[in-house]
Amino acid sequence: MKTKFNINEQTLNFIEQHIDDNSHLLALTVKQNSETDIHFALEQIAARQRAKEKLPAWYRNYKLIFPPQVSVEQCSSEATAAYKAELCKGEKFADLTGGFGVDFSFIAQNFNHSFYVEKDEYIAKIAGYNFDVLGLKNIEIINCDSSEFLANAANIDCIYIDPSRRNTNNKKEILLENCSPNVLEIKNILLQKSKNVLIKLSPVFDIAELLRKFDSISQIHIVAVRNECKELLVRLDKKCNESDMEIICVNITNNGRQIFSFNPNDEKNIEYNFVQNPQRYLYEPNASVQKSGGFKSFAQKFNLCALNVNSKIYTSDILINDFCGRIFTVEKVIPFNKNELANNLKNIKKANITVRNFPLSVDELRKKLGIAEGGDIYLFATTLFNCSKVIIQCSKA
Repeated sequence: MKTKFNINEQTLNFIEQHIDDNSHLLALTVKQNSETDIHFALEQIAARQRAKEKLPAWYRNYKLIFPPQVSVEQCSSEATAAYKAELCKGEKFADLTGGFGVDFSFIAQNFNHSFYVEKDEYIAKIAGYNFDVLGLKNIEIINCDSSEFLANAANIDCIYIDPSRRNTNNKKEILLENCSPNVLEIKNILLQKSKNVLIKLSPVFDIAELLRKFDSISQIHIVAVRNECKELLVRLDKKCNESDMEIICVNITNNGRQIFSFNPNDEKNIEYNFVQNPQRYLYEPNASVQKSGGFKSFAQKFNLCALNVNSKIYTSDILINDFCGRIFTVEKVIPFNKNELANNLKNIKKANITVRNFPLSVDELRKKLGIAEGGDIYLFATTLFNCSKVIIQCSKA
């Protein structure tokens, strides 16, 4: 499906000149003329601004067309799309829920022939135009439903699917069964058509629930960007052995990637090493590890001791340079009682507060202590192995 959009140089120049301006204010002040499509330009400026952080290269490519808001909101970031591309290689590839086409544009480069499948005709036309701009080769734009494509498709090396998490009223869905398409209903045909199926899901979905509902999972990738979980990637393989199933935690940072993996079956058989009090360093796992539930495997890998079974922060006397998370130097451990808090925190006006296995929320604790947010001091409110409540004062290691 090839579509030409009549975007002249004047319109492209207007978008580039006003890319950082408020589109609502522009609409009130700019005058329509015969050379510039102002309405289209304002839509593009607003859409690009929404995608600036997660699509920096696309944001700067003024020849690309951005689709309506929902497609921009659900699309992957360039960072996560590049990660997915590393998981998908072969001869033939199909993206069954093409959308804006960010994932497709990255993954398709690893295949000799790729199918972009999208049931929304307008979105498919935009994607086809953008793929031409990006110079993608050996691709087919197919405007149909994913089930229709699957029914007629031959075997494919890799299938990728990103179910819509919006219902007909544009409200977010939290149940896997209510996403569209329902991957639980079509998982068997997906596995008939391909030996490598990759499903993108929202990070709100529960890992344990996914393991109960799918019986052919070979890997689950928990992908975070700068310590914020962005997506779950479920890889299906009908030949996989449950004992070899792997959960992979990835945190994409400005300096590279933090990666930790474990087998959930092994996790059940590992025991914590507990200590009564924090040692020299305090270790906080990154968001992808926190989501995974592999806390005992994580502590074992980095040879860390636990403060409490529910606290999910760890300690050691050794500094670990390749740790998947944040490291702090312990300055003091303050018992959580009125006198100790008054004596030890009276000179602290600002601090970064975290609560782990503690009866108060961050806001409640901040109000109780009278400490504003920010600064170079870090306070961890938690419960120790002996059930005592403490505040651990730290600095960045």
